[in-house]
Amino acid sequence: MFFSRRAASLRRRLVAVALLSLLLAVGCDTTSTCSNESGASDASSCAAEGVKNVNDDKTNPTTETTAAAATATTTVTAEMAAEASSWSSPDAKNPDALVPSNDGYQPPPYDTVLEHSDFLMPPLRPGELKMLRFNENFYDGGKYIAQNYAARIGLPKHAMAVLRKYASDLGALDEMKRTHYHDPLEPNSGRFFKSPPAYSGGRELKWYIQRPGKHYDSDLHWFGCGDEWTHESFLRAMADAGLDAVLDAIGDEFDLDGLTIQGVGFLSATYGGESFMHWDWSNTGGRAFNILIPLEQVPGSGPELYVSDREVEDDPEGVDGEIKLHPSYGVLLGDDSYHGTHECDHRPTGKIRASVSIYLADLTPENVMMVASDPTAIFPLPHSYKWLWTQRGRHWGDGRSMADDIGRISWQPVDFWDDCAKLAADGQCEVSNAHETRNNCQVTCKVFIPDEEYQLGVPRSKIFY
Repeated sequence: MFFSRRAASLRRRLVAVALLSLLLAVGCDTTSTCSNESGASDASSCAAEGVKNVNDDKTNPTTETTAAAATATTTVTAEMAAEASSWSSPDAKNPDALVPSNDGYQPPPYDTVLEHSDFLMPPLRPGELKMLRFNENFYDGGKYIAQNYAARIGLPKHAMAVLRKYASDLGALDEMKRTHYHDPLEPNSGRFFKSPPAYSGGRELKWYIQRPGKHYDSDLHWFGCGDEWTHESFLRAMADAGLDAVLDAIGDEFDLDGLTIQGVGFLSATYGGESFMHWDWSNTGGRAFNILIPLEQVPGSGPELYVSDREVEDDPEGVDGEIKLHPSYGVLLGDDSYHGTHECDHRPTGKIRASVSIYLADLTPENVMMVASDPTAIFPLPHSYKWLWTQRGRHWGDGRSMADDIGRISWQPVDFWDDCAKLAADGQCEVSNAHETRNNCQVTCKVFIPDEEYQLGVPRSKIFY
């Protein structure tokens, strides 16, 4: 019954990851295990595989993690970053062998993923993509894919440490906790806040906190970029986190032409009631996706996400499978991939659950307006398809990458209303739900970066550092 309602599984390939350099005071866990599809030990799955360095096309040797890397004060060098991203590393398939965060945060052990998930959850190498398949508890032995565009992708071992440091430097984690426990928003409202510089060349950044409507039975809040400067800053953090490996996996698996990250932000919650099952994309031709990466999880908590095999919202035969997230992988959700926040109540602990949410697409003339039509985000602005088209293929395809990103092509924002100056003076650029004002007063509200400030063609790493 289930198999007749699903297309055959898409092909899966392993992909190589680029050499990354970053500076972060952290240490490395050097314990190693490898697992097969069911999570059991399997020495054959640990076979070394060569990994190409896209900068010099030389094969990286399999090396043991150095003793210096095991100290808590070691700076992550280019070589260590490459080792953390390598498929042939001794710890490539040990999901708990992560570069630790410099704030002492301890993610849940991978055993909890196996305990709290209704899908096959083998550990993944960095950049390895596997479609989500139900385990033996479902459908006569399991192993059927949940959706044609629902998958897990292995993350570089240092991704969590870099993303948490970025969030910490911004003060975002503290702001999330303050918002949830002391100043929560009303449903369907938002507010701006400014953060210290981070990957911004010393420039203060702007964020927009918003809470969805009452159809979400939770206190979920979105912490999204408030302007193009902040968006570019987040892109640089993701480049240093090694997420080129993720784009490589998606582009290769789904045979795409190019990829653009058009939106990124943080999600956080302390409470969730009945899940609101929904998809983020439909009818894009399998060319638009959302990736969820856990940033902070509550110790001892259960699954955080549902992914469903349902074909329509009220599918009577649909099954909602549970997933426990882990910083060794991201969850990919594409066309018609129904999902929802799992029930939880972390309020007695005083802690939050937080994730990084990344929206990306292979933009085409046929889908660009659909991809740009998201009415919720404050950046990019709803229906800003002309700006979005200047980003096409920017981050993957034809040799492009986040690590070597030179930015978008030319774009000049416009004020469409005559009274923009007065509206800005009255604070209307930064009120709750200011989408319309910002869309019509793009220059005055400083939504986008003018070309003369953007420095077209200059590597982003020289501007956003």
